[in-house]
Amino acid sequence: MEARLGMIGVGNMGQAILRGAIEAGLLTPDEVIAVDVDGRRRDEAAALGCRVSADPAEVVGATQCILAVKPQYFADVAAALRPLPSSRVVISIMAGLSSLSIRRALGDEARVVRVMPNTPCQVGAGMSAIALGAGASPGDEAFAASILGAIGRTVVVDESMMHAVTAVSGSGPAYVFLLAEAMTQAGEELGLDPAVARLLVQQTILGAGRLLVESDGDPSILRQAVTSRGGTTEAAIETMLDGELPQIVMKGVRAARDRGAALDRA
Repeated sequence: MEARLGMIGVGNMGQAILRGAIEAGLLTPDEVIAVDVDGRRRDEAAALGCRVSADPAEVVGATQCILAVKPQYFADVAAALRPLPSSRVVISIMAGLSSLSIRRALGDEARVVRVMPNTPCQVGAGMSAIALGAGASPGDEAFAASILGAIGRTVVVDESMMHAVTAVSGSGPAYVFLLAEAMTQAGEELGLDPAVARLLVQQTILGAGRLLVESDGDPSILRQAVTSRGGTTEAAIETMLDGELPQIVMKGVRAARDRGAALDRA
């Protein structure tokens, strides 16, 4: 039986995608062949019921292929797959590689869809942007949306916006984690027990995120609603604004965008 889906790279993100698709009933384990050079990762995919291999060439017969390897390893993977025919759909979650460069590396025939997920996909709360790439059809886009929709929310963007997406949501969890680090450290320095400080920060970030989503409100309005004139929150916010926190965030996001563009040109 030919595999329906070939997954090349079954690290944390690849496993999250596989698990989500299987649990949602979009795929059965015997329709999947999972490829990874790491034996431990192959064992984890096998535990899901998938066929496994260390050889990327094993997925050539699959109707759809998901590339979930680091960009620096793609050249070796492409050499094993080339040439892929136009009947094959390739979904790439590799940052910084355009659909055109991926298609060329695979022999100029395969249909390519680019996706930028983020790490909350591992807990079913991811954000994935989907871009219809070289040679791909709306049906290919819909397939990608169904797979990624099983582990979070999806949005369709033009491929020219993928570097911006990477900078905002792809890297975004790291920004939130950095804020969590700083808040936890501040709590400890104010005398809180480390476990208490960590719990306060975890639940605050979880609750604030849920409030932002469920209210569908402007974050500046939500911020103002909790900032009483002359109060403690105002004192904190004014200090952060004096330190140009928004400008620092913008500078960091632009740096991420520029790095993605540089990788695309390399």
